[in-house]
Amino acid sequence: MANRAYGYTHQQLDRRDVGMYTSLIEKLAHTKALKWFPNHQVEESWIVEVEQELGFSLPPSYRWWLLNYGQAMLSGTGILTITSSEHREYTDTDILYIYRLADEQAKQAGKLELFIPDEDEYYYFDTRMADARGEFKVMRLDYFNGEPEVYADSFAEFLEKLIDQRTPRNA
Repeated sequence: MANRAYGYTHQQLDRRDVGMYTSLIEKLAHTKALKWFPNHQVEESWIVEVEQELGFSLPPSYRWWLLNYGQAMLSGTGILTITSSEHREYTDTDILYIYRLADEQAKQAGKLELFIPDEDEYYYFDTRMADARGEFKVMRLDYFNGEPEVYADSFAEFLEKLIDQRTPRNA
């Protein structure tokens, strides 16, 4: 089955990716809650550069997202991505640019910001411990109560939950 907006068939994706991300691929093909931009994928070399500066590998589902989709808006706010190093200092949706702005306390706590909607919450990777697959939990911090909570066990689950929560029930 081809995703016409994106221009690839599932056969062109790594077969393991299709199996692991079938549900997410289907939701991305039909959602109106999340707008992703065809042909804005990230280059592997950009990911490697970011991982080197961070000192750890990014989660597999986030890497998959970056390499196959790259960029998206949810409720008018960009989900953090990776841009080329020459554009990083001018792109406020670059995950490394935002990480560089974070205070030392946030870095020590293992926070790698991921999505900062114009609401009363934000989402981040908890980089202190990866699971057996190399995934970091995605945490949600509510500004009102100040208590972080596990929102998703992976980036892929994070996207699926956001799509589900922001899709009208009668759609």
